[in-house]
Amino acid sequence: MKKISLKPIFRMIVALLFVGLAISFFPVSAAIFIEDGTELDESALIAYLKEPAPEFETPLVIYFYDPNCGGCMQVRDFWDTYLKENPDVILEQVNLEEGPEQMDQFKQFAETYHREKAFIPLAYIGPVSLEGADDIKNYFDMVYTWYMSSFKGE
Repeated sequence: MKKISLKPIFRMIVALLFVGLAISFFPVSAAIFIEDGTELDESALIAYLKEPAPEFETPLVIYFYDPNCGGCMQVRDFWDTYLKENPDVILEQVNLEEGPEQMDQFKQFAETYHREKAFIPLAYIGPVSLEGADDIKNYFDMVYTWYMSSFKGE
């Protein structure tokens, strides 16, 4: 009887597990975009934020996530710290795993912002959207401060 070596099978399983873990812990997509769907790089975002933010009566700051998403886990840690340090921040958090209404809301925002595809984690701050853990962590405070500077409500 011929012995079958399990080493190649074991190596393949380990490689697949590694790839799976890498995908789940690192965001696959990141983008900064505005309401008309235009994507911005960092310098374009900074130039955009030099213009006055649109006036509004009710702030629109919403964060879409899935608790099983690797990038979302990174942003959850960011929110834990950021919201403790900034308790007055207005932020609606929408868990897409909760049901179809949340997914419909996510799709509606994607359509409003002229996005064929949108990926989580995703934060909408008025007319600016931050997609991906790094963009949310790096730019949320700057965009939020700019946006809330034109808040005319209570």
